[in-house]
Amino acid sequence: MNRIVPCFILLSLLSACTPSSTSTTTTAANTGTTSILGDDPLASDAWHLQNTGQSTFSSSAGTAGEDFNILEVHNQEIKGSGIKIAISDSGVDVDHPDLINTQLFNEHRNYSSDSSSTWRNGSPYPIEHEAHGTAVAGLAAAEADNSIGSRGVAPLAKYAGFLFIGNFHNSSSSYEAKTLDQMIGSFDIFNYSYGYVGCEFIPADASVVSAYKSGVTTLRSGKGAIYVKAAGNDYIGSNSDCENGATSYFIGNTNTSEDQNLPYLIVTGAVNAKGKISSYSTPGSGLWVTSAGGEYGTTSPAMLTTDIQGCSYGMGSSSLNSSCDYTSTMNGTSSAAPVLSGIIALILEANPLLTWRDVKHILAKTSDPINYSTSVVSHPGGTSWALSGYIYDYLYVRNAANYDFSNTYGFGRVNAEKAVNMAKSYVLELGAYVETDWSTFSSGTLNLAIPDKSTAGVSSTINVSRSLVIESIQIKVSTNHVFLGDIGIELKSPSGTVSRILHVNSNIDQSGLSDFMMLSNAFYGENSSGPWTIKLIDGGAQDTGSLTNWKIKINGHDP
Repeated sequence: MNRIVPCFILLSLLSACTPSSTSTTTTAANTGTTSILGDDPLASDAWHLQNTGQSTFSSSAGTAGEDFNILEVHNQEIKGSGIKIAISDSGVDVDHPDLINTQLFNEHRNYSSDSSSTWRNGSPYPIEHEAHGTAVAGLAAAEADNSIGSRGVAPLAKYAGFLFIGNFHNSSSSYEAKTLDQMIGSFDIFNYSYGYVGCEFIPADASVVSAYKSGVTTLRSGKGAIYVKAAGNDYIGSNSDCENGATSYFIGNTNTSEDQNLPYLIVTGAVNAKGKISSYSTPGSGLWVTSAGGEYGTTSPAMLTTDIQGCSYGMGSSSLNSSCDYTSTMNGTSSAAPVLSGIIALILEANPLLTWRDVKHILAKTSDPINYSTSVVSHPGGTSWALSGYIYDYLYVRNAANYDFSNTYGFGRVNAEKAVNMAKSYVLELGAYVETDWSTFSSGTLNLAIPDKSTAGVSSTINVSRSLVIESIQIKVSTNHVFLGDIGIELKSPSGTVSRILHVNSNIDQSGLSDFMMLSNAFYGENSSGPWTIKLIDGGAQDTGSLTNWKIKINGHDP
C-alpha cells in the first residue's frame, strides 16, 4: 500500500504535503496591526483573512493587499451558515474552544479500527497526537466572535472530523473500504489535505474513481459534493521520502497521482503572504486554483490556526497563546485546501443551488491571475537539469477561450468576494455534463521511438470528432521508456493551445507507463473538435523508449 501523507510539511513520515511542524514555538513580535475582525484577538494576525502586511509572528511581513477578500464577504454577513464540511485527516481535537461549537455532533468518524461497525460516530481525537487535522479544521471553520483565538474562513459552517490518516491501517482491503467510506455522507464539501509522495506514478483504484463520480452525481441531492484536494508540496521533493530510499531529488507534478487526475476534484496549490507561489507548492496541469498556504512561519508568514490543546503538543506559549492552543507555523497545500473549502462554503451559502460544476466554473471565472506573465519558467533544478533549447514552461498561457491558465497557479488565486458576488446572481452557464468514453478516441498500437536528449520529441495525433465545450481533458499514456524521469509530455489542442502535462527531466526514478491517466485544465472553454497532438520529449541521455499508445477523453458540455 502506498503511503498517504498530509499536505503540509512535517518531518519523517508526514513529509509530502506539509512544510514545517506545528510544534514550533513562535515568539517573534508582530507588526501591531489593529484588530479588524471582531473580538477574536488573533484574527488580525491571520494574513489569509485580511492581508495588511502583518508578520503572523514570523520575522518578516507579508505584502498588504495580496488578499483573498474574505473579510469583505464576512462583512456581507455571509460566513458559511448551513454548509457542512467533512475534514478527513489525522483527526480533530473537537473539544478545542474554537472548534467545539462548530462541530457536527454524532457525524465524526474514526477509521483506526478495521471493524466498519465502529467507524461512524466515533471519536476523531488524534490518537497519534498529530495536530494536522486540528489545524485544518480551524482554518475552515473555527468559531468567530467568541473573544478567543482566530476564526475560520467559514466560521458559521459546521464540520465533522474524520480520523483517517495514521499508521493504524492494517490491510489494503480495509484501507480501500475506509477510503470509500470517507468519500460519502451528507456533507457539502469534503476536504482532503493529504496525498501521495510525488516521486512515483501511482495508479488509482477503479473503485475510488467510481466513488468520486458517484459523489458528484448523487450527493447534495444530485447537485454533487465538492471535493477539495491539496496539490502536494513537491516543487522539489526528496526521493529519501519514497520507498526506494534514494537520496536524489525529483520535481513534483500533480499528474503523478491518478486519484487527483479526475475532473470531479478541485485541486489547489498554495500561495504566500507576498502574493507569490509558495516555495514548496506542487505545480501541474491538474491544478484548478491556488489558495493560502504561506511559508514556514519563521522568516516569513505561515498560517495562524487552531492546534491540539495544551503545551505538550502545541506551538508553545506566548502572551496571546498562554494555553498553547494555537499555531502560527501551519503551512503547505494542506492549509490551502481548507481555506479554499471555507471560501466554497461562503459561495454555497450565497447560492445553495450551485452544482459541483457551477462552483468550479465560478472559481475559474473569478480567481485572480496573480503574478501574471507569459514569461518562461526555468527548470527548478537549474541549468544542469534543463534540456538545452527547450522551453521548460510558461508562467501563464492564454487559451482560445480567453482563459489564462498556469501550471503554477491554475486559474489564479481564489477571490472570495468576486466568487460570492458571481454566485449570488449566477444563471446557468453550463449545459448537461458529457464525458466521452476512453475507447472512442485512441491512437491504437504504436511504436514511436522517442529521440534521446532531443527537443524534437515524437508526436502522435488523434482526431476528435465530438464537438464539446471543454471542462477538462484527460489522457492515458503508455510508454516503455526505461527512465520516466527524462520524459516531458505536451498536449496541443485543435485551437493551438499547448499544455505541458508532464515537465521534462523530473528525475522520477521509474520505468514504463501503461494506460496511465493524466489531466489538464488548460483547455477550459475551448471546443474539442479537431486534431489533438501529443508530444513526448526525452530530456536525458542514454535511457530510451517509445510511445506505444495513448487515448484522450473529453469532459464538458454541448456548445
